[in-house]
Parts: sequence; C-alpha cells; structure tokens
Amino acid sequence: MLNSQENRLKAAIEQIKQQHEERLKNHAHNFEYEVTKIRVFAIKSHEFFVEQVKKVEDSINLKVAELKPEMTKKVENLESNYSLLHGKVDVIADSITKLVEYHTSFSTKFDAKLDQDSKVFRKLEEFLGSLKESMSKINLSKKSFVS
Repeated sequence: MLNSQENRLKAAIEQIKQQHEERLKNHAHNFEYEVTKIRVFAIKSHEFFVEQVKKVEDSINLKVAELKPEMTKKVENLESNYSLLHGKVDVIADSITKLVEYHTSFSTKFDAKLDQDSKVFRKLEEFLGSLKESMSKINLSKKSFVS
C-alpha cells in the first residue's frame, strides 16, 4: 500500500512536472509570439517613419528649390539697392565736403572783408568827425555866401 501510494505520488509529481514544462513551453511560445508581433510592429513603424521622413525631406527640398531663385533675386535686388544707396551716399558726402570747404573759404574771406570794411568805416568816422570839428571851427556868416 505504501508502495502504491508512493507510486501514485511519483506519478502525480511527474504529471505536475510535465504540466509545468508544458506551461513553460506555452509561456515561451506566447512570449516569442508577442516579441515577434512587437518586432513586426516596430519594423513597420520604422518603415512608416522613414517613409514620412523621406516625404518631408522631399517636400523641403522642393520648397528650397522653389525658394532659391526667389531668394537669389531678392539678394541681387538688395545688392543693387546697396550699390545705388552707396553711390548716393558718396555724392552726399562729396557735397557736404565741398560745402564745408566753401563755407570755410567764404568765412575766411568774409572775416578778412569784415576787418577791411571795419577799418574803412573807422577811417570814415574819423574823417567825418574831423570834418564836423573843422566845420564847427569855421565861423561862416550868411553874408559871405551872398556876395
């Protein structure tokens, strides 16, 4: 009896081991299936992502190609405007330089002329003062003019 119970216990233990092995195989199989499923999803996601990146890259390249001539024209226009503006600034700078030179020359001549005129006016004032003084010393009567 003990032997038969021992045999049944061994058989039960063996059956439990087999069940555990089958469960482990099922879990491993399920795990491999899930990993494979996730791997396939990751590959598809990666392919989709790469495809989207290529579409965006192509779109950007197309837009850059469309904008490049326009940008080139704008840059040329800016350079042309810069050249025109630079030429006008040169003309203005030359004009200002000439005006300053003319003003300096004119003010120097004006100052010299002012000094010279001041001397002449002083002499005229002195002459008029002396003439007035001379006339006041001369006693002119009305009779002397009438005769």
